[in-house]
Amino acid sequence: MTLHLLCSFVAAAFWPSAAFTSPDGCAVDLGGCPADAATREEVLDHSVLLQVSGHVDDSRGRDLGPKGDKKRPQMIVATWNLKRFDRATPSEIAVSLAQVGADVIGTNEDIEFNESSQDNALSIPGYTKAAACRGEALWESETAYALGGRWLQNAIYIRDETMTKVHSFSKNISDAQVVGEYVRCTAIADLQMKGGKKRNLPIRVAAAHLIGGQYVDSQFLTFEGEKAYEMRQVLLDRPDVLMGDLNSYPDTERVEQRQQAYDPYIDAKGAGQLDQYLGWTRQGTQEAEHAGYMRLQNFENTTAYGGTVDHIYLRPDVSLEFSQSFEVMGGHIVGNFEQSDHNLVMAGGSSSEA
Repeated sequence: MTLHLLCSFVAAAFWPSAAFTSPDGCAVDLGGCPADAATREEVLDHSVLLQVSGHVDDSRGRDLGPKGDKKRPQMIVATWNLKRFDRATPSEIAVSLAQVGADVIGTNEDIEFNESSQDNALSIPGYTKAAACRGEALWESETAYALGGRWLQNAIYIRDETMTKVHSFSKNISDAQVVGEYVRCTAIADLQMKGGKKRNLPIRVAAAHLIGGQYVDSQFLTFEGEKAYEMRQVLLDRPDVLMGDLNSYPDTERVEQRQQAYDPYIDAKGAGQLDQYLGWTRQGTQEAEHAGYMRLQNFENTTAYGGTVDHIYLRPDVSLEFSQSFEVMGGHIVGNFEQSDHNLVMAGGSSSEA
């Protein structure tokens, strides 16, 4: 992946012959299990994930690492909050995502259109929608409503050239007694890379968007615990790759750096509730970390308002690790917050050949 085209955010490496286990990894619809435990251990032991340094590109623009090196990127994932197509049309977003060239793309604030308006839905050239979940209904005042958009959705798109869907499902993750009709959801897909060894287990990918935003933040005591609840619901399905807008910061120091002029922060501080508010801003990421999920400890702004709220996490027990390549995607492909109020976050990596 050419660094002059992207300023990407996270890099992780995926070894094509590693066993990527999921909670029901032995189920028939997930492709079965290795023949025995010894075989599985042998496969996992070969998973070595390495930093990308120096860059040689293939015909798809992928970063292949140093020329002549055996490190090769095996899977590239990306996540982007599309801001309900308020700043760019679905066709404009589709062009940008096709240029990115990730193997798996997760979207938040994507739109589900009514049956008569499917031509207006996001359709990325060379990709298939592998999973989607329905969130809250759109207001009539929103831009996409006039185009036939009716619900928010999270979705997962896979590159036809490189990925195959094995299984997918979706679920609501909100506590209805807390959020009412403003439900959040997660889209989940079990995926395999084309050309991999048949004994590979699928990689489970989840695209999630946790509760948040200025109105909710201003009422954080009413919604207290909801963000953590939603993350726990996502983690129950033990995704190998968890990505999306979690409306959660990596640490409280960055909240205090970025929210000095944010009304909910100011109000909480004035009311003597700052400690509770800071805890609220960390609930999603804390739950992921308590479950052992990993992300790089490098942070850049992922929103136009400052701060890191879009994340890619890896499950700890599937022999996946992040490399030290770390980038956030802006610039002339997705614009400087011209197409959304979020940056696209990307993860890609390399591994040694067995």
